[in-house]
Amino acid sequence: MPKYALYVEKESIIHKIDPRAKLSWVLCVFIWSMTFNDPLWTLMIFIIVFSIGLISKTLKEFKFAYPGMISLFIMCLILWPLFRRIGNIIIFEFGPLIFYKEAFLYALAVGIRLCAMILAGLIFLATTKVEDLEVGLVKIGLPYSIAFGISGVFRFIPTLLGDGQLILSAQEARGLDLRSGSIFSKLRKAVPIIAPLLVTTFRRTGELAMAMESRGFSIRGKRTSIIQIKFIKKDYLFTIFSIILTIIFIVLRIIGYGAIIPQVL
Repeated sequence: MPKYALYVEKESIIHKIDPRAKLSWVLCVFIWSMTFNDPLWTLMIFIIVFSIGLISKTLKEFKFAYPGMISLFIMCLILWPLFRRIGNIIIFEFGPLIFYKEAFLYALAVGIRLCAMILAGLIFLATTKVEDLEVGLVKIGLPYSIAFGISGVFRFIPTLLGDGQLILSAQEARGLDLRSGSIFSKLRKAVPIIAPLLVTTFRRTGELAMAMESRGFSIRGKRTSIIQIKFIKKDYLFTIFSIILTIIFIVLRIIGYGAIIPQVL
């Protein structure tokens, strides 16, 4: 059976960290990545995130995301030098287009930055159960309805992917060929997949609404949970370490480090 859930059951210290601590780490990674636009510094951020992924033992589970990350990285290298025309050293000129060395390095930094942010998010989702995420969001002060909605996205997207794959397999068994033809032909052929997937999604949405109402979702009052999470020593250390690194990186950027183009993020 194909596996569509993002969470990966592993024995690692990252899995055992409180979801609030991991959420703060992801936020810090986003800040670290946006702090620098020098590729060497953003590469350092990526290495830190990659190291956390190694510790969590989940990197091999992200094979589905690597082609997209590589494509995004290549698109950054192509597009950013076209739009960020800032610099002193010209690499080459092509008609009215001028490509600067600084713009290319900036594009390289942005590509690495985005990959680090995506990888951090994947590590968070692969090491955090949806139920723990929901409780963690409530603990940090979000209303239960919002926490439930956020956790519901991560809970049901894998289900929809599974439904889509099941429908695709069924239609291919009936002779549907999505691998040949032009892109417009493939779009027309996708209708037998999209239509039943929409019907299935609406049906699941209605069933979910009835299940929520039958369990008193709309009733006001303080809610309790069978899942209990609590900050312990390792959670405090992980969060404090992330915040300290954030402060250090911001100070380094303020005094002039890690910036190919100082006037932009």
